[in-house]
Amino acid sequence: MDLNAFLVQFIIGLYKGSFYWLLAVGLTLIFGVTRIINFAHAAFFVTGGYLMYTFYSYTGSFILSLVLSSIATGLLGALSEVILIRRVYRLEPIYQLLLTFGIALVVNELQKILWGKFPKYLSIPDYLKGYISTGGVNISYYSLTIIILGFLVFLSVYAIINMSLWGLRVRAVWRDRTMAQILRINPHAVYTSTFFLGTALAGLGGSLMIALHPVGPGLGDHLIIYAFIVVVITGLGNIVGAYITSLLIGVVSSLATWLLPEVDVLIVYSIAALVLLVRPEGLFGER
Repeated sequence: MDLNAFLVQFIIGLYKGSFYWLLAVGLTLIFGVTRIINFAHAAFFVTGGYLMYTFYSYTGSFILSLVLSSIATGLLGALSEVILIRRVYRLEPIYQLLLTFGIALVVNELQKILWGKFPKYLSIPDYLKGYISTGGVNISYYSLTIIILGFLVFLSVYAIINMSLWGLRVRAVWRDRTMAQILRINPHAVYTSTFFLGTALAGLGGSLMIALHPVGPGLGDHLIIYAFIVVVITGLGNIVGAYITSLLIGVVSSLATWLLPEVDVLIVYSIAALVLLVRPEGLFGER
């Protein structure tokens, strides 16, 4: 086996896994807190990319556009929770699935109306172009930035959930909504803020992706599958597990594409199926 080729694929896997993480972290948070399986989440990921394209065309600043598109996507997610999703919390899961699936369809069609049917893309900023050469392996600055940023997001989310007052309220609602209400914690405020944070991180992922991969209608349909695989393998609402699983899926899919391209997708699905058979609550879920 070519060691350099292996290292290249491993780094590509970390890069892909970082995108999966930025998508899956919001899905994990929302699922863990509200018990809503949000099929519209990947549509917001793609919306983040479109908003990045729009803000950049007006501001010319990559970093400012990145911040604005993430916040705007988070606000759209929070708005969808307040206006629509809040109405189905006490209904059967099938209605929740139908509603979020409907939201995804509407968002996809609005993307076509606002930005057209052709993919949009941006160029990598000049200060993030170039490569780092180490051991015969070239690592692009942008890929390395995404890997590091994904890790920083993990540390930040973990700290917010475990070391902040808001995080304490989230964990209280997460564990026992009735007891949280007795303690005068407003669960609806927690749900809305969770949707904001989760979709903002999805928007961040989409905003970063547009500089490497064109963002177009239907992209979310592919990405949401991998996000759900991460949640299935991880278990209910485990942030640390979601990060580890995202990187694992990224690396496995990258190595499989290199070594076994005929069955690369099958391998990822097989891992998810095996976890469900052996440990239905997920590798990091509670029994």
